[in-house]
Amino acid sequence: FKKKFKEEIQQLSIAEQLAKLRLESGLTQAQLAKKVGTTASAISRYENAEYDRYEMKTIRKIVEACGGELQILITKSAA
Repeated sequence: FKKKFKEEIQQLSIAEQLAKLRLESGLTQAQLAKKVGTTASAISRYENAEYDRYEMKTIRKIVEACGGELQILITKSAA
């Protein structure tokens, strides 16, 4: 249960961060999709906390199109 919960939190975090960055950039999903070279429905999937097939290449494109910086944090588990 604990492992699945952590995975769900991570997915929610990615989706929330992408949506927040897009909104802070003043872009609609359609505008962002055009900048990234994809569809609005693909952007919508990436902003959905239940989506679990993220690709680093696409995340990087989304972040850069919004003027953001992608950072990855890897830490040792407390448990």
